[in-house]
Amino acid sequence: MDKTDLRILDLLKGNARMSYQDIGNAIGMTRVAAKKRVKKLEEEGIIRGYNTCIYREDEITMFIDIVTVPEKYEEVLQYVTTHTAYIRQIFRTTKENHIHMVAVSDQASNLQYLTKMIQKKCGDGILEIHCHAVKEVIKDVYGGIRYEKRSAPQRDGCNEPDGGSEPS
Repeated sequence: MDKTDLRILDLLKGNARMSYQDIGNAIGMTRVAAKKRVKKLEEEGIIRGYNTCIYREDEITMFIDIVTVPEKYEEVLQYVTTHTAYIRQIFRTTKENHIHMVAVSDQASNLQYLTKMIQKKCGDGILEIHCHAVKEVIKDVYGGIRYEKRSAPQRDGCNEPDGGSEPS
């Protein structure tokens, strides 16, 4: 990947629907050359897809962090990947036996129910579970969000009296 590829990626991060003509004009190449470059990036797996970021004012995003008992890690991971609604992303991190998830819903009660079900179904395999509702998005290069000083409404995403953490 060279500097031209990096410039193309920067352009597409800002607008994934940008035409090959517009990409070519921005970089100083033809539409056909821009298209070949983009296709090559797709074939190499560098560009893995295109998403539409939809802003919903009523949407609540919550981060859920789970630390499992070592021998139960795969079991808990299997459950959260196959039996849970509202989860958009699941990450295996460098912290041992740690799962980081991003969940989204238009109702805090859905996210509270989600965490209760994870605790109920995987309780003996979980050492820690922490939930944090997103209060404000500061930077999101994929969603086109730039930092602005603004106040965000307070939202509860997870209030777990039985071991979970208060959102922060």
